[in-house]
Amino acid sequence: MPDLERDGRRELPYGLVLRSSEVGGRVGEVRRWAAAGTPVRDAAPGGLPEQLLADHVPVPAARLLGTAAQEAGMRPVLTVPLSDLAVPRRPGGPDRSGAPGPHLLLEAPAPPPDEGQVLLEADATGVVRWVFPRAAVRGGRTDRAAGAQTFRVPMEQFTLPAGGSAADRGIVGFGVGKVLHLLRFPIERAAGLAADFAVSRWEKRHRPYGLRLTTPQTFLGAGEQAGEQAGDGGQVSAGRLAELADRPFLLFVHGTFSRCRTGFRGIVDDEPLLHDLHRRYDGRVLVFDHPTVHLDPVDNARWLLERLPADRRLTLDIVTHSRGGLVARHLSRDGLAGAGRPAPFVRTLVHVATPNAGTALAEKQRLSDLLGVFTNLLGLFPEELVSTTLEVVLEVVKHCATGALGGLDGLAAMDPASEGLRELNASAVSTESSARAVTSDFEPARDAALAMRALDGLVDRLFGVGNDLVVPTEGVHRAGSYVVPDPLVVPSASAVVHSGFFRDAQVRAGLSDWLPGS
Repeated sequence: MPDLERDGRRELPYGLVLRSSEVGGRVGEVRRWAAAGTPVRDAAPGGLPEQLLADHVPVPAARLLGTAAQEAGMRPVLTVPLSDLAVPRRPGGPDRSGAPGPHLLLEAPAPPPDEGQVLLEADATGVVRWVFPRAAVRGGRTDRAAGAQTFRVPMEQFTLPAGGSAADRGIVGFGVGKVLHLLRFPIERAAGLAADFAVSRWEKRHRPYGLRLTTPQTFLGAGEQAGEQAGDGGQVSAGRLAELADRPFLLFVHGTFSRCRTGFRGIVDDEPLLHDLHRRYDGRVLVFDHPTVHLDPVDNARWLLERLPADRRLTLDIVTHSRGGLVARHLSRDGLAGAGRPAPFVRTLVHVATPNAGTALAEKQRLSDLLGVFTNLLGLFPEELVSTTLEVVLEVVKHCATGALGGLDGLAAMDPASEGLRELNASAVSTESSARAVTSDFEPARDAALAMRALDGLVDRLFGVGNDLVVPTEGVHRAGSYVVPDPLVVPSASAVVHSGFFRDAQVRAGLSDWLPGS
């Protein structure tokens, strides 16, 4: 196993070149997969789930991610194992100045014009991260012309809190060993359309809009068929809403990458609560499915408003998760409903993990971190329907890896510096409505899985403040002039991650107390 000298350069087989900046370690034998010698469109799935298991990625995550990546057309072509990695110790904790810091540069042959490639990094702790070509991070594709693409792999190292089981294999820190997988995928092109529209085309096909009335029996399946292909999918008509407008509705609005049937699964599993809510609102429970990646929350809200009765004002109690809270805040804005159309009266608005102050993970230079966190969360907390959410994440990974950083307005809307958030947060909470907020500062239990403890440590270093792994704790209830009083901060002893709020009994009890019914 050859050494990698600090600030050194090593030529590897198959046209790979590895350069080090403040990093020393050892490089294992490079593996060339069968897909490396054939167009990826023609390559059979190459055993990625098994490889991720060998990389110590937790079993559910390895199987879920490996299978989903293969179904998304991703094929491993080259694998580079690294061990005994060492970086200089820096006093004063993690550096958030934006300076480069210790890193590796992996130069790889560029893919053919109809293919893209991305680096999947698997740390020895079981955490995975996505690394885009350097030119793609800047929104360019010029590196293909030179016949090679370069990937910058950051090399953070930190010690993990004591805990875990014997299965932790003696690993005590993040960044000591890694395996780098170069994955290629076909680029889907439509005649006359730029690559920036790739995610837009995918979302329109697989994540169309839907506004539906539900029952306890249909809540989980609401939009299931329409979620896979465009169509009316049993959507409720404005006429039917007008007939029921004499009393308030309960509306559920999901978050990033999600659908209502996945984002609110914890409520579905609490059958007494689910039935009680439908009883309270007497058949007036709505779910709003919408694309979250390529369209801004304003666009989502406008679509919904245009489907409401033109001559009747609806009263809404709204339960939101994550980005869905931004969509809900736009619903009552003056003028958005259009001339002559009444905006709904939002009587109660519940923000569960809403990035009202934004999230640093949505900054353009942090998109790979956002996608990595969601990839890990979906694998570490797998549920029956979670693969449908991972599908969207992988489509965005492919989109970004080609250098197409446009067409992601739905994610950009959560950037703390976005104009949309600045405008929203210039106004205080309405005195005519009731606003609630639920947030968490997640800390894993001492006996939590190694990957969970490592992910938390990695994200805490990115934020520098309390967070639920995606959204800062305080930013849910305090954002400029928009301040929600008396937030429910899930106690640290049982604090939940961003995707797990509705599995928490305290959160569901809060919903039961806050939603008055019709």
